[in-house]
Amino acid sequence: MKLFSKKSIIFYSILGAITALIIAPLIRSLIDYSVTTEILITTAIIIPMYAVITRLFKKYL
Repeated sequence: MKLFSKKSIIFYSILGAITALIIAPLIRSLIDYSVTTEILITTAIIIPMYAVITRLFKKYL
């Protein structure tokens, strides 16, 4: 999958929207730390999730 192809842009846009609207707020609501710590923990979960999802869907895109 090429990084700037039409499919890639659509895929990452949808994945980003799901992450921003559902996953990140859910993670932040489960933890009660300072904003900086919450962002670091959330990022540590979301970046590996992107890598795993990209590898899983590489066959289909």
